[in-house]
Amino acid sequence: MPASVTRLLPRLRPSWNSPVSLLLLLALLSGPVCGRVPHSVPRTSLPISEADSYLTRFTIPQTYNYSVLLVDPASHMLYVGARDTIFAISLPFSGERPRRIDWMVPEAHRQNCRKKGKQEGDLGGRKTLQQRWTTFLKADLLCPGPEHGRASSVLQDVAILRPERGAGTPVFYGIFSSQWEGAAISAVCSFRPQDIRTVLNGPFRELKHDCNRGLPVMDNDVPQPRPGECITNNMKLQQFGSSLFLPDRVLTFIRDHPLMDRPVFPADGRPLLVTTDTSYLRVVAHRVPSLSGKEYDVLYLGTEDGHLHRAVQIGAQLSVLEDLALFPEPQPVENMKLYQNWLLIGSRTEVTQVNTTNCGRLQSCSECILARDPACAWSIRLAACVAHPGEHGGLVQDIESADVSSLCPEEPGEHPVVFEVPVAAAAHVVLPCSPSSAWASCVWRQPSGVTALTHRQEGLEVVISPGAMGAYACECQEGGAARVVAAYSLVWGTPRGPLSQAHTIGAGLAGFFLGVLAASLTLLLIGQHQQRQRQRELLARDKVGLDLGVPPSGTTSYSQDPPSPSPEDERLPLALAKRGSGFGGFPPPFLLDPCPSPAHIRLTGAPLATCDETSI
Repeated sequence: MPASVTRLLPRLRPSWNSPVSLLLLLALLSGPVCGRVPHSVPRTSLPISEADSYLTRFTIPQTYNYSVLLVDPASHMLYVGARDTIFAISLPFSGERPRRIDWMVPEAHRQNCRKKGKQEGDLGGRKTLQQRWTTFLKADLLCPGPEHGRASSVLQDVAILRPERGAGTPVFYGIFSSQWEGAAISAVCSFRPQDIRTVLNGPFRELKHDCNRGLPVMDNDVPQPRPGECITNNMKLQQFGSSLFLPDRVLTFIRDHPLMDRPVFPADGRPLLVTTDTSYLRVVAHRVPSLSGKEYDVLYLGTEDGHLHRAVQIGAQLSVLEDLALFPEPQPVENMKLYQNWLLIGSRTEVTQVNTTNCGRLQSCSECILARDPACAWSIRLAACVAHPGEHGGLVQDIESADVSSLCPEEPGEHPVVFEVPVAAAAHVVLPCSPSSAWASCVWRQPSGVTALTHRQEGLEVVISPGAMGAYACECQEGGAARVVAAYSLVWGTPRGPLSQAHTIGAGLAGFFLGVLAASLTLLLIGQHQQRQRQRELLARDKVGLDLGVPPSGTTSYSQDPPSPSPEDERLPLALAKRGSGFGGFPPPFLLDPCPSPAHIRLTGAPLATCDETSI
């Protein structure tokens, strides 16, 4: 249902150091190689293998659904509500054993909880709305979608960011999804209390039963005192001490018109973030002061597949800076709570603790500046990325522009391994390039005279010609600093050195598989020979009256049909057929895709695979 709200380039030297160089080439992942990308794409992504060292986990065997998290700041305790029990854990997580709580709630506490949230004077009506709210109003929250115009109107979660020092107004951050079937859209919008208040003080909506949309109620048709308002001192002077004294026409009107006519639009009239490939379920927010004293809103977004996105609002845009995999197995994020510098995340199988000020993971000045974390700054004296509460000496930070070139000293460049790629005429070669940041802008440096170049997502495609031979380098730039990510050298001829070793290894593997095949066939022939020999023995015994298969009942029903082969005998030929169905003893994935050109080499995902006799 719709959401509603209530009240530089080094010299290239072709070289191969070892066969590992080829494996390093294969490890280059595909990624964007040029231009800017939307800030809904995380700048960096940490898989579970890298993120696990930053996480602390709590789980009890045979206990599931850690979906309720309550933090008591006074006692520094976290209360975890699982399916069948409640746990009390000291914060932050340590090695101590959690306490299991058996909580019998007294009836007096139950009654007290029922009264919580009641507005003073809202006691319901005498005849209409007895024991019900009389101040209940609601309005649609709209979070406009991307350029196709669809609005994301299904509210998933809301985070309220209140100013700590009492200055300023609260901000509501909401996660929305689309109600249109097949539209996988998630959007984040912020709302201001004054905009909500304006809508709640505006016209009511008259719902007509004979049409699909309502019409605004005219001001003359709204009774006085205005329906849905709280009992104020002014109303008390008019003898309306509580809702029990309100006229019946006021209570009837609010019963029939709980919805406001106008929707609440987000601040600045547009969403902060829209993504079409990630489903957000939970959000928490806090305000973090930067080194300059300016405060930034930092949002943590939990996804449907168990990832955590850290986003910072810079200007009118929410930029996703980091993607952290939380769980070994994908599962939805059920609940999230912030406690001091810790983020607590509940899921079906565990509670995960994340340090929100773990600046030590950023190893260089450029990484520290480009992370744009308001809580982290680069210490020139310590040559480390550190948290900066109350310390300004020798620290640098730039949240707005992340100008690495002016803030960071020139760091020693990492010279990538230059891969020598032997090629043949008219071949198509794809040179991979994978920048460490999804926001980096990359360009290719190539020899002059190359005409057939195609920029692809996974790298650079080159059609081999005499002018295409030479050095290639992928240079990526972010924050004014540039470095070479990948370097190659195209040469004529056949592979030598480590490539020949790789072929030797491949020949060895092929010989191994052929040996296994010969051994299997030998075992199969021996098994069939033993079966035939046993059949002849049984037939000979049957002729002399020795029936070893007579049932206990004395009947002599015996079949002379040969026994059917065992499951192992039936499965072996199929396995051998599958094992020999590859190319040169290797499985079919080594042949990556059919090539329309005379020769095609892909330097990604597998060794240099050949497509026909003209390829290398």
